[in-house]
Amino acid sequence: MAHLPLARLRFKVLSVAMGPDDRDRHRAQRVRLMSALRRCALPKLLRSDIDAMLAGRDSRDASATPLERPLNELQHLLEVVQAGEDDQSALGELCRVLVERLRAATVQVVTGSSEPRTLARAGRPWQGDVQAIERILTGGAALTADAACEPYVAAHPIRYGQEPIGVLCCRWTAGVAAEPRRANELLHAGALAAAAPVRSVLDRAHLVSAPAAGGDLIGSSPPAVQLRDAIARAARAPFPVLLEGESGSGKELVARGVHRSSARRDRRLCTVNCAALSDDLLEAELFGHARGAFTGAIGERAGLFEEADGGTLFLDEVGELSPRAQAKLLRVLQDGEVRRVGENLPRRVDARIIAATNRQLADEVAANRFRADLRFRLDVVRIVVPPLRERATDIPALAAHFWAEATARIGSSATLTPDTLAALARYDWPGNVRELQNAVASLAVHAPRRGRVVPSMLPAHIARSGAAGAATFEMARQEFERRYVRAALAQSGGHRARAARELGLSRQGLAKMMRRLQID
Repeated sequence: MAHLPLARLRFKVLSVAMGPDDRDRHRAQRVRLMSALRRCALPKLLRSDIDAMLAGRDSRDASATPLERPLNELQHLLEVVQAGEDDQSALGELCRVLVERLRAATVQVVTGSSEPRTLARAGRPWQGDVQAIERILTGGAALTADAACEPYVAAHPIRYGQEPIGVLCCRWTAGVAAEPRRANELLHAGALAAAAPVRSVLDRAHLVSAPAAGGDLIGSSPPAVQLRDAIARAARAPFPVLLEGESGSGKELVARGVHRSSARRDRRLCTVNCAALSDDLLEAELFGHARGAFTGAIGERAGLFEEADGGTLFLDEVGELSPRAQAKLLRVLQDGEVRRVGENLPRRVDARIIAATNRQLADEVAANRFRADLRFRLDVVRIVVPPLRERATDIPALAAHFWAEATARIGSSATLTPDTLAALARYDWPGNVRELQNAVASLAVHAPRRGRVVPSMLPAHIARSGAAGAATFEMARQEFERRYVRAALAQSGGHRARAARELGLSRQGLAKMMRRLQID
């Protein structure tokens, strides 16, 4: 020891720092010894250790009992994590605090057993053994600092629900005196504090939305793939397109996809809701009007047919048109000319028509509510938009997409858990994609701004439907029959005779099955 002056000084500093716990009795003596050592010519690292002891950096733990000290450490680190703006920055701040308190060279949070990935780091780049991290993730045992070899390395597994999800690693530079017991306490407390943020960051990695192919259509299920193929085929043809599907299933998105993929993509896409306008207003909206044609017409105005010349005109809810409006629309489709209200001059227009309805136009024609000749004009290329319950595998990707939009708008960093996504996928969604979007937006508003959103935070009717699956085979069979019958009724637009034919049943047999399955 006499031939190693630095080691002797370091030993003396540690001896003073680890003296008796009776601070009232020995405090003055420790301060005098530290002050005497401080006046010596010391290396920078050893001088900083003495300054920290003199400044009382660890005074909060010095008065605590051996049982209270780890609790104090955990409380402090939990406060650090909760004060972060989001989970990622909270992990970074946790690593920074641990680097400062342990006087370490590197502290980092690592996850992933096959390909370790660093979630947060403070200090220098990691130079330790990566295989040791993999062993901790696999076996779950902590790695304590070995006083026999330098530089010291310690690591502690981060567990969530008894499952190792990451590792909190710490490394010191050679020559730094580390206290293994204190390092283990701090790393254990840090691993407990980091568990929730690490779980949220990992859950968010699963919420990456699938790429939206075919416009804004998201999903990789067979119905979604078939729908994208139908959009591509319809876009290549110059004929009118009829979109059939339940309300909220995304017919307007399909219309946009057809327009964007067609040769008319550089011209306008004009949209009108036929159910929201009266006959007179609809006529003026579609065909335009001359000045003075009616009260309030202070100037001439071009209609949507003229504005969509060379482009596309999307007629939403076309099944709601009155007989008078149907006749005028048929005339325009036949002649390719429009007359503004109050004018006799015809104007040539070249607008591609995409019509959408949540009804079956064939049934409307049979009930004398829709003109058969207009139906044949519109129903050239038909695309059936499937309801969301037939695309259950697409619900997680859709929910992730809507969640990212909603949280970005309200400044939230909360994360949907896989269990919550599974609960959303088990719900029937009678309002289809629109209902899912609104439900996710409402959940983002009412959920905490940070952390994990669990299934219990869902609305009651969704949570009940998203509860655990059927307990018996008979219950599972009934649930399958109920979904199958509902899908047939949805495809037939609620027409029971047609749904019975699709199911291979009589009308009376379908009625009995609906009563047995409690389907309204």
